[in-house]
Amino acid sequence: MKKAAKILLSAPTVFLIVNLIVTLFVKGKREVETNTVYVLVLVAIWLLYALGTALDKGEKPKKHLGDIVVGVYVVLLGLEYLTRISDSLNKTLFPCLEDVAQVFVRDGTFMLENIGSSMKILLTGYGIALILGNLLGLIIGYNERLRSGLFPVAKVISPIPPMVYTPYLIALLPSFNMASIAVIAFGLFWPNFMNMIIRVESMEKKIIDSAKTLNAGTFTMLFKIILPYSMPAIIKGIRVQFSITFMILVMAEMIGAKSGLGFYVKKFSDYIDFTRVFAGIILIGLVITVVNLLLQKLEDATIKWRPV
Repeated sequence: MKKAAKILLSAPTVFLIVNLIVTLFVKGKREVETNTVYVLVLVAIWLLYALGTALDKGEKPKKHLGDIVVGVYVVLLGLEYLTRISDSLNKTLFPCLEDVAQVFVRDGTFMLENIGSSMKILLTGYGIALILGNLLGLIIGYNERLRSGLFPVAKVISPIPPMVYTPYLIALLPSFNMASIAVIAFGLFWPNFMNMIIRVESMEKKIIDSAKTLNAGTFTMLFKIILPYSMPAIIKGIRVQFSITFMILVMAEMIGAKSGLGFYVKKFSDYIDFTRVFAGIILIGLVITVVNLLLQKLEDATIKWRPV
C-alpha cells in the first residue's frame, strides 16, 4: 500500500495530470484530427513507470525511472504548447503531437511491414558478420603467424565506414536487400574479427598451457576451450554492436530501399510529410529500445559466468 501511495503521489503522476488537462481542456490555435491516441500514449507512459516501480524489489528504488518519465512529460508539454496551443513553430516541420500519435494507428500495418523488412535484413547481415568474424578471428588469433600478418591489415581496413561501400554494392549486387545485407555484414565483420583476435591473444596463458599439457588438439583447443571462454564477451558484444548495426541499416535504406524503417522516413520526407517523418523517427527509437531490452534479457539469461 505504501508503494502504491508513493506512485499516486509521485512527480510523474502530477505531470501526467498536467499533460492530460492541457491536452483535453486547453484550446489551441491549431486544429487536430483527434487527441484520443495521444491521451492513451500519455497514460501508457505513466503505466510503464507505475509497473516498473511496483515490480522493483531492490533495496534502493529506481529513482531515475521517475526522473526519466518526468523529463519526457516536460518535453511533451513544451512541444504541446509550442505547436498546438501557441502555434509558435513551423507547421510543416513541427506537427502537433496528437497528429503524430494518430499516424501509428493510420499507418500501423505499413509500419509493421517495414519493421519486419528491416529486422530481416539486419539479422541476416549481422548473423553473417557474427559467425564469420568470430570464426576467422578464432582461427587467425590462435595462429601466431597468421595473426602477425593479417591483424595489421585488418587495423587499416576496419576504420573505413561501411557506408562508403554502399553505392558500389548497390550497383554490383542484383537487389537492394542483398546490398544492405552485404553492407551490414562487411561493416560488422571487422569489429567481431578483431575483437576475437584480441580475446584469443589476451587469454590467460595458464589455460592454454594446461590444455596443451593434456595433449588437446587444435580443434579441441579452439572450440572446446578458447571459444567457450570467449562466449560471455561475444554475447555481451551483440548488444553493444546492435545500435551501430541498426544505424548502418537505416542509413542504407534511406539511399534506395523500397521497404524498411529508413525507407519509411525517406519516403515521407520526400513528400514533405513531416508528421509521418516524426512518427518514423519515434518508431526507430522504440524499436531500438525494445530490441536492446530483449538483448539485455538474453545477456542476463545466457551469461552465467564471466572470465576473470
